[in-house]
Amino acid sequence: MKSDAKDGVFRVVVPDDDPAVFAGSAAMARLRRIPNVEVKSFTDRPNNPYTLIDRISGAHTLIVARTTTKVTNTILESVTPQLKHIAIWGTAADHIALEATRRLDVVVTNTPNTATVAVAEHALALLMSLARKIPQLDLRVRDGEWPGGQLTQLAGKTLGIVGTGAVGIRLARIAEGIGMRILMSSLSESSKATSIDERSNRTEVSFSELLASADAISVHARLTPQTRSMFGPAEFSRMKPTALFVNTARGQLVNSMALAEALANETIAGAALDVFDNEPLDRNSVLTRLPNVILTPHIASNTSEALTVSLNMVVDNVVDFLQGRVRHRVG
Repeated sequence: MKSDAKDGVFRVVVPDDDPAVFAGSAAMARLRRIPNVEVKSFTDRPNNPYTLIDRISGAHTLIVARTTTKVTNTILESVTPQLKHIAIWGTAADHIALEATRRLDVVVTNTPNTATVAVAEHALALLMSLARKIPQLDLRVRDGEWPGGQLTQLAGKTLGIVGTGAVGIRLARIAEGIGMRILMSSLSESSKATSIDERSNRTEVSFSELLASADAISVHARLTPQTRSMFGPAEFSRMKPTALFVNTARGQLVNSMALAEALANETIAGAALDVFDNEPLDRNSVLTRLPNVILTPHIASNTSEALTVSLNMVVDNVVDFLQGRVRHRVG
């Protein structure tokens, strides 16, 4: 192994495996079998920066499982020069101080495109559940009711997809399969309404036009300083009162209070969320008391197929780095 180790042992730490996915996995067992590698995994999340520093002190490699784990400039300066590698499980890297990692010569890797299909399918499942009011109807039937009322047919409706990365494109493809027209926005207000695929029913539009025109909106943007709270009171007010809103990307893209008000006031018809500002979601959150919202626990990527691929990619990234190679580098 080419990378420097302290005392001849490469210490690999997972400080935040909660809910546990690495613990007991075949990928982690493979990592533990590597000579001169010591693995320490914590199945609860560090509740403050001091706990995080204590857990990762002396680590050569840090595997970050949750975006709630903030690896700040201060934390990095506290654990270098021992720390050489941060292996992110997932694609988002906004919780890592990348400028500091570059300055301190800490390599950051991630696991791109391992959950594209899983997240796109979850987004569509949430949208269909909203349109057909499946959670509400299920509860009422269990309570002995036999309710009537009108549901929403998605075929022929317009789905607005915010973010034109791999997940957004995959969702567009499968939503076309049920007869939806697709509007896509890369968030550029200068975008003109043009077909992005002559063989498809997809059109690239500005963010403003997407808000006003879509019957349903699914969010797949990356979190940046520019996109943080990109959905606020003004954006929800531009949407149709019958609009359905789905977020499987990042909770911080949405002003949660503005969304709650839009749902309570029926400014929009409903929302389905897999991600939140703070996770786990507080049981007293106003979102838990609204009848027109569906909540899932940041689980869109957790299919057995996606987990197997992504966990093995994390371990592959660690092993490659220990052997002097870098794949899937961030920044």
